[in-house]
Amino acid sequence: MPEKETTEDSDADVTTATKTDVGMNDSESPSVSSITTAPKKRRRLRLTTPILLLILIILAGIGFGIFKLTRTTTVNETGIHKIKHIIVIMQENRSFDSYFGTYPGAEGIPMQNGVPTVCVPDPASGACVKPYHDTNDKNSGGPHGQTNATADINGGKMDGFIAQAEGAGKNCAANNPNCSGGAQTDVMGYHTAAEIPNYWTYAKDFTLQDHLFESNASWSLPSHLYMVSEWSAKCSQAGNPQSCVNALQSPDNPPDFNSSIKNTIIGKCRGGTKAAACQSALLAAGITPDMATQLHTLIQQNCKQTDSYTTCQTAVDNANVPTSLKQKLTAAANSLAPPDYAWTDLTYLLYKQSVSWGYYVFNGTEPDCENDSAMTCAPVAQNAKTPGIWNPLPYFDTVKQDNQLGNIQSLTNFYTAAKNGTLPAVSWIDPTGSVSEHPPALVSTGQAYVTGLINAVMKSPDWNSTAIFLSWDDWGGFYDHVTPPSVDQNGYGLRVPAMVISPYAKQGYIDHQTLSHDAYVKFIEDDFLNSQRLDPKTDGRPDLRPDVRENNPQLGNLVSDFNFNQTPRQPIVLTGGTTY
Repeated sequence: MPEKETTEDSDADVTTATKTDVGMNDSESPSVSSITTAPKKRRRLRLTTPILLLILIILAGIGFGIFKLTRTTTVNETGIHKIKHIIVIMQENRSFDSYFGTYPGAEGIPMQNGVPTVCVPDPASGACVKPYHDTNDKNSGGPHGQTNATADINGGKMDGFIAQAEGAGKNCAANNPNCSGGAQTDVMGYHTAAEIPNYWTYAKDFTLQDHLFESNASWSLPSHLYMVSEWSAKCSQAGNPQSCVNALQSPDNPPDFNSSIKNTIIGKCRGGTKAAACQSALLAAGITPDMATQLHTLIQQNCKQTDSYTTCQTAVDNANVPTSLKQKLTAAANSLAPPDYAWTDLTYLLYKQSVSWGYYVFNGTEPDCENDSAMTCAPVAQNAKTPGIWNPLPYFDTVKQDNQLGNIQSLTNFYTAAKNGTLPAVSWIDPTGSVSEHPPALVSTGQAYVTGLINAVMKSPDWNSTAIFLSWDDWGGFYDHVTPPSVDQNGYGLRVPAMVISPYAKQGYIDHQTLSHDAYVKFIEDDFLNSQRLDPKTDGRPDLRPDVRENNPQLGNLVSDFNFNQTPRQPIVLTGGTTY
């Protein structure tokens, strides 16, 4: 692929082509005096004055057009505005210490002579376990909900990790290939360049942030809600942002991630009417064998996990069953109803200012567990048409009202846009279970997937104007020794790995600023939205969020990670990348 020209060269080419097309340059502009002082042509001029005036007007208009074109194409953007494409790659479930705890120059695991000076009590053995080098590609991790975050942090002692992991649920479906059956906890393990060489290479060649914290002290769904809206809430009235209240742990789940239906007659009988749970539910409802067959057919055809609330509800309404049973089925069908995220999200501001965006979904399985306190779980189907906890945007009112659901699309489209140089201004990329690095997914598989994404961008014509923000959505129960700052009732959460990869990123720089994923939103707003915030007082769509996270005084600025005066650096395409 040909190397992209610099902005200055491109502008000069456009300007030259424009003047050539007009057939003149600045010194060749006709003057009124040169025309009117030709005495032998006064009669002719008199006859053609209207035409000449028209020509002058046209030429003036063209000249003005040249001026306008030149201004928009030759004036170099400065500072942050050299970035035309922001790409957020969000992986899952790793703490900073678990990936970069021994990275030179970073605030990693406290050590003396190469030996950790910290340890965490193990209630099962009574020992105090120090961090250790874990060479395994497959990890278990620990629980990572709101209560687990509080227990892990333990008032700043940072010593609850092993206890939480040992007490976590390990309920897996029989023969589930995505389940880890290890009885021994590994939350104190850390990886080095030996296991994650490409991640360490990106840190060496670009910028590593060693004080970036999860926005919220909780699990994946709230984290992804913060990523696109700076809040996690629960709304009582569809379409009314004023009805939304804070919900750090339990915002409404997407229907493909709703575990409550499992305890209903629909959930219990999905697997067949002979299952013990179904038999018990049928007996309690007084359902006869022939009606049980009818009910099972209805569930299998209309009320599967992938079916919509409307499909299931319509089938229940039309079913020829007793009223009492219909009421039970209706209540169960409500569990399939989609959530309504009525508060304001970032795409609302992007749409108002005509800023392009894309949310790219990897086809596969959902990367997190329905029960965030469980360490292993059965896979949940996920694709561009089946949104889940890593893809909350389809449920935001603003996305639907702005007719931008089509911006949520397959990852294949991202590769195509990168190749063609047509990346949107803002991209979010969402993985699938096997490449997410969420235990028990292999670390190496996730690294290969991320490398493939970054290579695609580096080979793109858009590379010279791109900033990639790579991070992990939460700590996944793994040990980290740094106490998170408290900025409000929701966070920050624990420290996670994070990097800036860009032709303008400082090389080998370690950013020690206090940051969170809120800094990504702030950078987008500063670059594309004239620093407009998700602020109920100014964004035109007020809600009841507790604060404006982007304006928190503890939050650093990602601009510090760039040198916009340097010549854009050449791509560094690494081996070991995989594209999908």
